[in-house]
Amino acid sequence: MAIQYRKLSAEDRDQWQELYDSYLEFYETTFTQAAKDLVWERLISGAIQGLVAEADGHLVGISHFHYQTSTWTEVSNCYLEDLFVDPAHRGRGIARALITTIEKAAKSAGCSEMYWITRATNTTAQALYDQVATKTDFLRYEIKL
Repeated sequence: MAIQYRKLSAEDRDQWQELYDSYLEFYETTFTQAAKDLVWERLISGAIQGLVAEADGHLVGISHFHYQTSTWTEVSNCYLEDLFVDPAHRGRGIARALITTIEKAAKSAGCSEMYWITRATNTTAQALYDQVATKTDFLRYEIKL
């Protein structure tokens, strides 16, 4: 089964929604349908970039990323905000390929770095991340508004 990587398209809505819902469930959170619709509109408008992995006409992975201006460099950074692979298709290099494809896009866009976060308990993902990126000593703090 060959995997193809491509930009998200309007025709992907239903399959994207299924994977996005699974992603939210993995992180033990829920969004209203209105919030999910807003994410979708941002993806389709290009405000957020969407990349998918497709096998035999079915989406098996999604990723969302966007470019941010920086006070540390003269160029933008790339923030990989969401990455999810259907559990039935894990272990086949799909997440690695999505990361690599986004890395190429970020380089083409002239970004100085690409970064993402994950939960400290997500050790499965960290096993991959430790192979493809450098873990930093920065800690994330947040204030919910």
